[in-house]
Amino acid sequence: MSVPSKYDWMFFQSVVLLIGSAVDFFCSKLFFCPLFGFFLFIGLLYKNWRNYTEINHWGGWPNLITVSRLLLLFAVPFLDKAIDLGLLSLTVVCLDGLDGFAARKLNQTTHFGGILDMETDAFYCLLLSLTIAIQNPNLQWILLGGMLRYGYKISTTFITKNGYTERKKKYARFIAGCYFIAFILYFFTIESIGVYCISIGTALVTLSFTVSFFEFLNHKEA
Repeated sequence: MSVPSKYDWMFFQSVVLLIGSAVDFFCSKLFFCPLFGFFLFIGLLYKNWRNYTEINHWGGWPNLITVSRLLLLFAVPFLDKAIDLGLLSLTVVCLDGLDGFAARKLNQTTHFGGILDMETDAFYCLLLSLTIAIQNPNLQWILLGGMLRYGYKISTTFITKNGYTERKKKYARFIAGCYFIAFILYFFTIESIGVYCISIGTALVTLSFTVSFFEFLNHKEA
């Protein structure tokens, strides 16, 4: 996806979603974050419609699966019970594995599809961590894990590193998977075990972003 400047859609999205999350957090009600997210993703698809439909006019199976799990996330504000949130989390995570498998199996891998998948993952983490923080005042610190992806984007945008290209690391993908599963376990297990799981997941994803940020800072400009 080509961008006209360093202040691209992902930077704008990060700022807006963090603002929405902060307002929802202090109001103890999930509203602005999903609302802003809805219009931001609509804007992303509209702006990149040609890239979305690169495979065919409806985007191909992988992109359809990604959009399906994105739409499921907008049901989060309407769910209160842990079992319902757990089932939704499980469905979204399973679809996350399915869209990647379909892209490779059907040879429908696209650059934009990868971006859409990555941003849907980040939105999933933000919404679920925000939900936990609102529902359980003792676990408000968990929201920091969900905000890391957006904070990282904002901070690395303001720090110029010409020639830097972030490489996808296998351990980072593994940690992200553990973090996703931690949300599922949180909603499906008893409170003590759930808190333990989400705490480990948050610690791992914090470590991953910290390592990535220091690698970014240590990159020597060309």
